Amino acid sequence: MSLSREELVRNMMALDDGLREIGRRFGKHVFLADADPVTFGAGHYVFTPMAGSSPRLAITEQYTGTDWSDDERVPTSWTWESEACLAEPRGRYPWVTFAEGEIASAGYERLIVIAEGWAGAISELAEREATLIVEVTERPEPGRPGAGRTFMA
Repeated sequence: MSLSREELVRNMMALDDGLREIGRRFGKHVFLADADPVTFGAGHYVFTPMAGSSPRLAITEQYTGTDWSDDERVPTSWTWESEACLAEPRGRYPWVTFAEGEIASAGYERLIVIAEGWAGAISELAEREATLIVEVTERPEPGRPGAGRTFMA
């Protein structure tokens, strides 16, 4: 089934709105960047954690019959990659893809669900991590001179 240009534009705008809403909703822990995958960046939309740059979810527009240099281009699909930067023994830090796929324009809502799940998982991990932060305090020991022992509060 071939979509009309109007349908492709509508789907592109709906995806953009959906991804930006996810960026706002999970904005405490997740950042949404607009990027240019040809010049730099991982995709046209790149979600990363606020604390650090790995992992990331990169979403890249795909075109039929044209390329990124066409000012009138409209995506007919999007590819997505869930990646993390991992250390290698030689000291390199390449991006490793854990999951990937391609979504046709008509299925853009599925991509919103994928992005929402990714952002929700990152946000949940950040919340859990925040509860694990431990403050170290010193308490004097009764009847014992000198520095107190260190306890976790």
